[in-house]
Amino acid sequence: MTSSALARLAFWAKGMVSINDARMEWPGFSYTDAEWARMRTLSEPIGVGTYQLFTIVNAVIFIIIAAIGIFGAFLPLATLLFPVPADTSALKFSSLLAACAFLIIGLGLPISMRLSAMLVGGKTMRAALVSAPGDEALASKVSWQINRIMMILCGLLVPGILLFIAYDIEAGPIITALKWLAIALMAVSTVTGIRRQRKS
Repeated sequence: MTSSALARLAFWAKGMVSINDARMEWPGFSYTDAEWARMRTLSEPIGVGTYQLFTIVNAVIFIIIAAIGIFGAFLPLATLLFPVPADTSALKFSSLLAACAFLIIGLGLPISMRLSAMLVGGKTMRAALVSAPGDEALASKVSWQINRIMMILCGLLVPGILLFIAYDIEAGPIITALKWLAIALMAVSTVTGIRRQRKS
């Protein structure tokens, strides 16, 4: 396994270990005890500041990639395929939107993580990371988990759009309610994690 790939896996491990230490779970991303132990080992050379810098750089790079995908792929394709917006069916438009979203996220996220790991992961950190048997399998598992979540989300996008259009559903109140529900669930999860940590 290359040092660059190992660095990417280490940064991913740092984030997952932080979630696990807070006694929270990320649906769709489960690991065995051996994999958790390995991720903890990989995350040790990465300090909090380094990881925060990685997340910021990764977010900036991904936003740039997403903008390129939208203005360089989605909009030109939409203009070419649907020259008359009024005659465009919801199914065709939502399918194109979902496909572009999957490609932008599916390709953009690995690229942004690769570049971020290269920019943030210094020689000292890379020198502290030593490859071990099973790292490639773990990296492949992480990649599959990310792609699986993207396929599920993008797959739900098409029928979701069609249902909203078919039943003329006003999305604003629903999105607002879901946003506050997500905030409440995160708050409850965080408080629960803190209480569990204090008890332990």
